[in-house]
Amino acid sequence: MERSGNNRRNNKRNWNGRHSQEEGRKKNEKRGGNKNLESKQQGHRSETKLPQHVHEDMQRDLESIKELKQREVTCPICGKSIDDLASALADKRTGEPVHFDCVLEELQNRETLEENQQVTYIGQGRFAVVHFPNMQDTRKFSIVKIIEWEEKDKKFDWRQEIAGMYSQVH
Repeated sequence: MERSGNNRRNNKRNWNGRHSQEEGRKKNEKRGGNKNLESKQQGHRSETKLPQHVHEDMQRDLESIKELKQREVTCPICGKSIDDLASALADKRTGEPVHFDCVLEELQNRETLEENQQVTYIGQGRFAVVHFPNMQDTRKFSIVKIIEWEEKDKKFDWRQEIAGMYSQVH
């Protein structure tokens, strides 16, 4: 049984053996169309109604987040406003929020760095003096010294407030 060239062209398939999108649309049209596709094209969406108390809780949370973002929090190191409180670290002396960059700069000035070394954030409130054998390839390194900036198990009120607002699941 021999297939004609026309027949092969009309049965276009992708590399995985499935019909192309165009072929799928044509078959769908023959069967009466895709109702989901039609409703999307018409701009209709099925929306789920939330219970009133959940909606009110969400509104209250959004207002709290908005109020938190409008607060004026000043960095004790540089004296400038902290715009992104979520990326701030706690001041080593007072526990108040400080700019991440201010802490990094303070540590770079305080540490005596040798060639191919730099101060790097390693997570959980810790920094490290890191040595790179090749500064162009930062995938390979060794940690020379770990600097504990924030106490490991200490909870800061300002951070707890942010976490409480952003991590609630409704």
